[in-house]
Amino acid sequence: MVDLRLNRRLVLTGGALTVAAAATPVLAAPQSRAAYGGLRKTIAVDIFRATEAVGGSVTADGMTAMLTQALVEDGRFLVVEGGGAMEASAIVRGAVTKYEAAAGGGGMSISGGPLGGLLGGRASTRNQTAVIEIALRLVDTTTGQVISTSSAEGRASSRTSEAGLVDNWGGARLGGEIFRATPIGQAGQDAIVRAVDQIAAGMRNVPWSALVVDVAANGVYLNAGADRNVQPGLSLSVWRPGRTLTDPRTGEILDVEMSRIGRVQVETVRDRLSIASIIDGEPPMRGDVLRTD
Repeated sequence: MVDLRLNRRLVLTGGALTVAAAATPVLAAPQSRAAYGGLRKTIAVDIFRATEAVGGSVTADGMTAMLTQALVEDGRFLVVEGGGAMEASAIVRGAVTKYEAAAGGGGMSISGGPLGGLLGGRASTRNQTAVIEIALRLVDTTTGQVISTSSAEGRASSRTSEAGLVDNWGGARLGGEIFRATPIGQAGQDAIVRAVDQIAAGMRNVPWSALVVDVAANGVYLNAGADRNVQPGLSLSVWRPGRTLTDPRTGEILDVEMSRIGRVQVETVRDRLSIASIIDGEPPMRGDVLRTD
């Protein structure tokens, strides 16, 4: 859970003395993760679903951006967006299922006359906790099948301070609530941190794959290179997609028949592509799928 601490300052406006309290996130130092040396699988993040009751498009866009950034920083995946998302091995679809900007808390209030009785003081402090919960589905982009489902909850606490001064002679309030913490974004970040490990667990069931881009006299071109930790000498099986089997009622993809036609071995690695030679079997074609043996 994220803790939001206070920075206070004194402000004098229009004869009113105000204590302003700003909630500043205090985050634990990020844990260093050793550089990932394995083959990086491709993954895409679909826009979150969030109804107006849970913040609407603001929440949806924010959660999508935070999850995308978290997966990029994790280092185990190559996150693809836009048109490239169609070539991802899996896509994450998320929905905000719980949203409580102020789930609970307590506080105290103090009154008195600190300035010689001329002005009476009122001050209050409240502790608040924001809660957000997300549901995730990891979907195989080749078959359309749901690989795994998971959920994650995030919480963030803040302290909101209000300090106003009241004119004891006239009874008019000179100050008011100057800050109201809504740490729902930090709660969302807390949920995202938990979600990344759940996504990584689901991705273990997704085979690493790449696609044949072209076949030329000097070899077979693949759409995976150093960006996905491909190394020379890597042996890959070549699979050719066949019939796509769909549910006649829903149109949902149930399976895609795949036929193994041979093997290739990577010889040259560039930034975003590799060139392989044919080991056995028939020559690959553009669009064939390559998987680790």
